[in-house]
Amino acid sequence: MSVIADETYKGKRILVAEDDDNIRNLLTSYLSVSGFETVSVASGLTALKRLEAASFDLAILDIMLPEMNGLDICQRVREHHQMPVLLLTALGEEHDRIRGFEVGADDYLVKPFSPRELVARVKAILRRAVPVEAEKKLPRMQAEPGRTAAAYPIEMDWACKSARFEGSELELTQYEFKILAALVRRPGVVFSRDELLDLLYPSGASVVPKAVDVHIHNLRTKLGPRGAKLLQTVRSFGYKAAR
Repeated sequence: MSVIADETYKGKRILVAEDDDNIRNLLTSYLSVSGFETVSVASGLTALKRLEAASFDLAILDIMLPEMNGLDICQRVREHHQMPVLLLTALGEEHDRIRGFEVGADDYLVKPFSPRELVARVKAILRRAVPVEAEKKLPRMQAEPGRTAAAYPIEMDWACKSARFEGSELELTQYEFKILAALVRRPGVVFSRDELLDLLYPSGASVVPKAVDVHIHNLRTKLGPRGAKLLQTVRSFGYKAAR
């Protein structure tokens, strides 16, 4: 096992939910050697109970878990906080991957995969994620003058990856925040799906372009009827923020 522990991730807590004993033990070993504190479970209900009882920095969920599947767990997690979620799936079809993004997953890996790639994905996700401490106590919001769409009262805290719309806090995933930040910083400028994918996945992860459409849809839903008009579709190309 040629994995080197990184002090950057010392103390980071990860939940691994995988019903295959061999895969679960292998992932736990690789993550532990890499410096992570891991908790592993074999069923969906146990995973949900652990997530509700303690704080984790990231959850790795197999989609096909017994008792409760990974998609349902991810959806439940998103009702309470924005902890990153990485899905493991044996389903490689596009609509299966899109479903994962629809329920709020941050990334996915299709089986079989390399444990070293999983560790690399975990580190990449955590580098982009809002720390658990920041989620517990969000600092005062600060708008960036002259960098938001003037007709829409959006306040963005760039350091803590948090946002408010019309005075209400938006519960955004890290990818939703990145898209919203990119668009409102440059109102009227059109971003292609490929440009937004490069922004979301700088490591070059293989993600279908429709993932961007899913994130935009989720953003519009969270912004509500008036706020949804802020994010405009440019047919056959991409998206822009209204001026």
